[in-house]
Amino acid sequence: MDSVPLRTCLLLVTLSLWVLPVPPVKGQEPLNAADSEKVRRFLDSNRSPNLLHCSIQPRKPMLDFAFRFDVGYIVGCPLSAFGGRASRIFVFARVTPEGGKPLTLREAFRLPEATVATKSSNLKQDVQMSGGFAVGEGQYQVEVLVVDQETGRTMRKRWRAQVARSGRQGAAQVAVPPSTVIPLGVRPWPIKIDTSGKGLRLTVLLDAAPLNPRTPALRAWDRAFLLGSLSSLLKQIPCASVRMRAFNLEQQRELFRQDQFDDAGFMELAEALRTLELGTVSYRVLQQRQGGLNLLADYANSELRAADPADAIIILGPATRYFAKVSFTKSKRRESPNPHFYYFEYFPGHWPGSPQPDALASLTTRLEGTVCPIFSPDDLARCVQKVLTRVQPTAEPFPAPRWTARPAPTH
Repeated sequence: MDSVPLRTCLLLVTLSLWVLPVPPVKGQEPLNAADSEKVRRFLDSNRSPNLLHCSIQPRKPMLDFAFRFDVGYIVGCPLSAFGGRASRIFVFARVTPEGGKPLTLREAFRLPEATVATKSSNLKQDVQMSGGFAVGEGQYQVEVLVVDQETGRTMRKRWRAQVARSGRQGAAQVAVPPSTVIPLGVRPWPIKIDTSGKGLRLTVLLDAAPLNPRTPALRAWDRAFLLGSLSSLLKQIPCASVRMRAFNLEQQRELFRQDQFDDAGFMELAEALRTLELGTVSYRVLQQRQGGLNLLADYANSELRAADPADAIIILGPATRYFAKVSFTKSKRRESPNPHFYYFEYFPGHWPGSPQPDALASLTTRLEGTVCPIFSPDDLARCVQKVLTRVQPTAEPFPAPRWTARPAPTH
């Protein structure tokens, strides 16, 4: 073994860890004890790695709407490092609470092969992959390892994360115990249909946008926020039925729909959001600047024209980058008191200055609805109570699905 060059030795060790057949990875998942031990041996080794030229940027911990602290990171790699070939990238995170046992997580990303037409231009770009985990208060050592499966090249980074409540978070009841690590993924709150006649017929329009309007992609913590706030919303509102629509204004398309939203649909929605991590925008979308606004107007018109409208329509999501107004000619005038429109508009704690109205706020105001700003998890509960106080349920059930899906623009 000593006669084998060090680079070859490291490559063999790396391939023995990652190239063994594994089941498809959908999102982040904890490793079993045997695989965690392999990662431990690699991370604890003092050998110089066969370097993959990527960067790993830690993110400041943030209390999410599932009342957990999210600790995230962004992995950035130039596409030129992969030479235009299809690649599978594994990202491992080992998180060790002070005085506790580590948890090792894994996520896989696939990079498509560059075509002849796009190879010269695309290789000048960077690809970014995000990951994270949820913790309680305490101190943690974080180690992230990035592996290119095809070549065995690696990149790793180590840092310490200090997690504690501050400011308005002081009174929050954190759902994760101190010095505890769990995967960032949000499991659905069991969606229980209220058959007592007191449940609301609810439509949720989920704006799949990043928390930071300057970010082009939906990060792991963005998905955790969206799914966590949705889960919290459905936990607090007794529903006779839930109709779900998820959309992305940047891509001007619908990502997910289900007329009788259930636990299985929640997991399908989570995977649909994950596909936006490495998503790109079609040039046809860029040519249709009003496409996103037209999509919003279509949603509103479909609800207003319904013979038996929902009791409440909740638009849920962060303040969007679309600082524009939906034209009055785009949406149908209200002809009945139902449905009631609410926009639960989330602003990150670092949002500068006073909130400015965006396209979703414009649409809600146009429909005589209520814009409910949310700056903290407590604000979400306050907005839910406002809905429950003002909206009365109706007895008739939803009819069969009547909307047609809006296709994604093609290149």
